[in-house]
Amino acid sequence: MDIGILTVKAPDYHPNRRLLEAGVSKGLSVGLIDPGRLAPSILNGRAGSAWQESARIPTVALTRQGAQITESSLVVLAHLESMGVVLINSRKSVLAAKNKFTSLGLLAKNGLPVPDTVFVNTEEACFRGIETIGGYPVVCKKTSGRKGRGVFLAETPAEAEDIIERHLLPGDGLLIQRFIAPAGRRDFRVLVIDGTVTAAMEMSVPDDDFRSNYAITGKSRAVFPDESVSRMAVQCARGLGLDIAGVDIIDSPGKGRFVIEANSAPGFRGLEKATGLDIAAMIIDYAMASNKLSGK
Repeated sequence: MDIGILTVKAPDYHPNRRLLEAGVSKGLSVGLIDPGRLAPSILNGRAGSAWQESARIPTVALTRQGAQITESSLVVLAHLESMGVVLINSRKSVLAAKNKFTSLGLLAKNGLPVPDTVFVNTEEACFRGIETIGGYPVVCKKTSGRKGRGVFLAETPAEAEDIIERHLLPGDGLLIQRFIAPAGRRDFRVLVIDGTVTAAMEMSVPDDDFRSNYAITGKSRAVFPDESVSRMAVQCARGLGLDIAGVDIIDSPGKGRFVIEANSAPGFRGLEKATGLDIAAMIIDYAMASNKLSGK
């Protein structure tokens, strides 16, 4: 197998389907690999793997689980790297992007503007955190999530308490983040591949919501980001060590621009629809170049 796509999703899931199509169109052997169905081994002092479905070890593997990747999958990624499989993105970078607070800390350390954020593990800390960032309204986020899920708006103490009761799990924690109002706001998703901005879209905020994720709105339009947005996106990807990253940036009038998060396994249905670009082919091309598969 030339390229393995590490995913728990089915073949008809949009990114999987498109990546499979792109790989096959380029004459490659491409297949989906569920990390949970692999059995890494160390036999006679050598790393190996008992593959439950007799799959062959890929030359290159696209890590496509993103923020919801499990500890067992991280073990699989480390094992594949030890076997010489080229991972895009690497285990280290996936781990850096997995936790929203940890990734924001790394980005801030690298000089990128991020929203004021407090990580809390108790109800008391939550209310103190709200005071620390200036009071209501605030955004409460789970430490990992996708498609805008696990993101809640608290405008009153009662709403904050309800969110805490339903979503603050022991040991997981919550992010309390300064709210950036939708009025006049511009929300960008920028795709970075190998340190270069390859596509970007602007997402709209619904009248009855504060989130702009494409999975929620189904609306986007292609944009050509200016130098500042492009530079922030590239710096974000590099700061987390991501070969491929979907970077979310908000531009708020009078408040500035902020990196909200980076996704190590970005969906690209909205980007392909908005831009008309073949994002899947771009990803496969990068995977091919990463291990000179095109010259096989």
